[in-house]
Amino acid sequence: MKLPGLMTKVKALDSKILNEIDYQNLINTTSVTEIVEYLKNNTHYSKSFENVEVSLLHRRDVEVLLRKSILQDFYHIHFYLPIKEQKLFKLIVRRFEVENIKFILRSLHAEHPEYVKKEKLFPVPYKTIDLDSLISVKTFDDVLNVLRNSAYKSVIDSAYSNYQKTKKLQYLLNTFDFWYFSLLKAEFEKSKEFKKNLSFLFFEQMDLINVQWIYRAKVLFKLSREEVLNLLLPFSFKLTRNDIENLVNTESVEDFINVISTSFYGKYFKNKDKNIFSYIIERICDKILLEDSKKLMANTMNGLFAMSGYLYLREYEYKDLVTLIEGKRYQIPNEKIRNFLLLAGE
Repeated sequence: MKLPGLMTKVKALDSKILNEIDYQNLINTTSVTEIVEYLKNNTHYSKSFENVEVSLLHRRDVEVLLRKSILQDFYHIHFYLPIKEQKLFKLIVRRFEVENIKFILRSLHAEHPEYVKKEKLFPVPYKTIDLDSLISVKTFDDVLNVLRNSAYKSVIDSAYSNYQKTKKLQYLLNTFDFWYFSLLKAEFEKSKEFKKNLSFLFFEQMDLINVQWIYRAKVLFKLSREEVLNLLLPFSFKLTRNDIENLVNTESVEDFINVISTSFYGKYFKNKDKNIFSYIIERICDKILLEDSKKLMANTMNGLFAMSGYLYLREYEYKDLVTLIEGKRYQIPNEKIRNFLLLAGE
């Protein structure tokens, strides 16, 4: 067995993942407060909600506390990694800092600078930006001043002028994603161990992100072919250049389903109902990654394989909890909520 200590730690963490009984109990709750009370009193999230007045929490507050729990797990895993792989792991965790920047940009774009508060941001264990500077911003000029003195200087310089002209926030947000995923790709290439396992999921995820972006940009928002291509991540895995070109040229939901059904991922999209496709495309993509994550988790001979799968499983548990919270906020029937969960019934 390779890295048995890491394997033991990951398996111990995996044993605490929410089970079918937890999901059924959560589905049967009647409010967001009840969801949080259940997590606090009955699951591995108890420490995250310790000394917290549940009734005063807003949705974003809950999401931040859930993320905090995930980061604590990741932090413990970090110590079991070989020194060379720890650098890449820190870069993976930097995703939360990128998401904080994007949250701030969304808040300012919506003209709500009051949303920018420390308690609304995800905790980041390996910061590259001073948090006090980040939460002090009130305008886009403030953000520019902070980011231009950081590792994100090249990102904001290349994207902000375009945002000023178009006022299309998505282009600005996507630039940060391009930068982050490109950086991660370069690091994967340096690590033979990660390249064998986690990189497979990473590149598969890039394909599926592009699939979703093409669908939203072309089919839902009717952007031009050139605009759609400019939104995409600049690399692919199992999606061919021809697949991407054909997807970008689709005009309707039915066309999109027909084209994606001929790709490497086609079996997951065939015969899907076009009337609900907009609501299920993200779930389909997540299910593909979940299936491969579980295959890695089942490997008992390499701790890095198991860790790679666990990182994704933990993310899907978080997504399920956000889905539950949204479902209760909008009073969606329990059976419909269950249909959108990833891990329930697995």
